Amino acid sequence: MPKTRVFLGSSTAAKSQAKAIVKAFTSATLEFFPWWEHFTAGRTLLEELDAVRGNVEGALLLFSPESITTIRKKEYNVPNLNVLFEFGYFYGHFGKKRVAMLKYGDFYLPSDLGGYIHIFGSKFFKRGAVAQVGKRTTSEFGRWVSKL
Repeated sequence: MPKTRVFLGSSTAAKSQAKAIVKAFTSATLEFFPWWEHFTAGRTLLEELDAVRGNVEGALLLFSPESITTIRKKEYNVPNLNVLFEFGYFYGHFGKKRVAMLKYGDFYLPSDLGGYIHIFGSKFFKRGAVAQVGKRTTSEFGRWVSKL
């Protein structure tokens, strides 16, 4: 039986949540390539992404609040910039249908990212904590991954 392989990116702060996603969705037909198992210290991010992209059919990027920034005199939580970069990298390689954002917590995203595939995780996010992988997340993820 063929396996679908999906790169999973997240910040270090969201690694516990990403591990919960791997646990919830790994199956006989789905395998994850999480960043923490496939990135090597000392190599650049682009080298790592180039090495991974030929081994996966799609990419799931887990977005969560990472830091605070000021935009037009108002403070916002923003996601990890490396994860945002990875989204753009895989989008450029795979296109819209094979890359998805999994959103945990409340944070600012530019309006230009509004039309991409979003999978709702939870409004709850706390560094190192894990939110339950709910029915909505499972359903939205299942629809996305079935089209890879």
